[in-house]
Amino acid sequence: MTASERKRLIGSYWDLPVEVQQATARFLVGSKLSDIIESAAHQVVEYDIGYHRNGKFYNLVFDGTNGKMLGGNEHVVIQEVLKALPAGGRDAVNKGGASIRKLKIKHDDQDDREYIHVEYLDKTGLITNYKLEMDGRVRARR
Repeated sequence: MTASERKRLIGSYWDLPVEVQQATARFLVGSKLSDIIESAAHQVVEYDIGYHRNGKFYNLVFDGTNGKMLGGNEHVVIQEVLKALPAGGRDAVNKGGASIRKLKIKHDDQDDREYIHVEYLDKTGLITNYKLEMDGRVRARR
């Protein structure tokens, strides 16, 4: 958490703004909700909703300011995030060589630009992660 980031626990799904409920409900049908965290930073309010389905824990992250899915770790949520990426970013993520474990669009703390953080899981259980520019180029280390 950066110095300018504010987080708070939301007590109930029904305490979320109606627009966030409407945008996320279809991903949560049939699941048991867990913690819901509201984060405010980079002039964006994000909602990280944890949920359980079929014995597994998932989360999705929704941008309440701009009305778009930012990330998650369930296949259907990952596909929703991929649809919103520029073609170069989407292609780069899909060419990662292993299954996508988690995907999130993040904001750079220094210049506030969006970038893609993707985690892959290979057949041996090894988790690797990459940070990519929105156009798919590997993000330079800072």
